Amino acid sequence: MLRPTLAQFQVVEIYFDDALGYGSSFLEEVFGGLVRKGFVATDLMKRLVLKTDDDALREEVIQYIKAAQK
Repeated sequence: MLRPTLAQFQVVEIYFDDALGYGSSFLEEVFGGLVRKGFVATDLMKRLVLKTDDDALREEVIQYIKAAQK
């Protein structure tokens, strides 16, 4: 559901905290998938605000976005 939300809003905040965890395959498909569907990684990273206290999780999402752009 991120693609329609990104089509509607310039900036989208995503809250990760209060969940038990996120599988790496889920994160890669969601965020890497956005790039594969036509979003440019640098633009996407400016438009997504990743809200989490877990810096490693934030960095993991960023790496999936960057890797999908290559």
